Amino acid sequence: MKISNLFAAKKHVISFEIFPPKNDTPLETIYNSLDTFKELNPDFISVTYGAGGSQKGRTIEISSKIKNGLGIESLAHFTCVGHNLEDIDNMLSELQRNNIENILALRGDPPSNCPDFDFSRNVFKHANELIAFIKSKYDFCVAAAAYTEGHADSRTLKEDLHHLKCKVDEGVDFLITQLFFDNRLFYDFIDKKLSAQE
Repeated sequence: MKISNLFAAKKHVISFEIFPPKNDTPLETIYNSLDTFKELNPDFISVTYGAGGSQKGRTIEISSKIKNGLGIESLAHFTCVGHNLEDIDNMLSELQRNNIENILALRGDPPSNCPDFDFSRNVFKHANELIAFIKSKYDFCVAAAAYTEGHADSRTLKEDLHHLKCKVDEGVDFLITQLFFDNRLFYDFIDKKLSAQE
């Protein structure tokens, strides 16, 4: 089921987030916890993606286990940083083959060993470009990130709202904010977003 349909059908949607373990750690460390998660009856479980795509294979594998093994919807984080077009297309096709219907489309962080990573050399430089590509070729439910306090790379909140609008204009199905501790920041963010739509 597409997560956008869950939001349309329910007032409250509960999700968990899983960080794939490093490649030298057995996946059983996560799998042994999944039954406990299932008992808590989440609506979906999101699976993150390592910086620079370092955990991409594990993200797909864990997302598939959640969806096909446990019967819980999964949301696979998907970044374009450091990947060529063939890589991106192959990973999207693999997600589709594994019955994954939901993706959180992100630009992504640079690889941890490349502090001077050049984002301009990516096939997609921003998340909105990745979203446009996914929407043009696939039938995924696509989520995008929203930043209540602004993205670290944005100089102003107005600039950040412009980038968010670019993602929305490409057809994202819903937005997910980063964690916040001050509800006023979130309410202010929502007011700004609504004002931008008027």
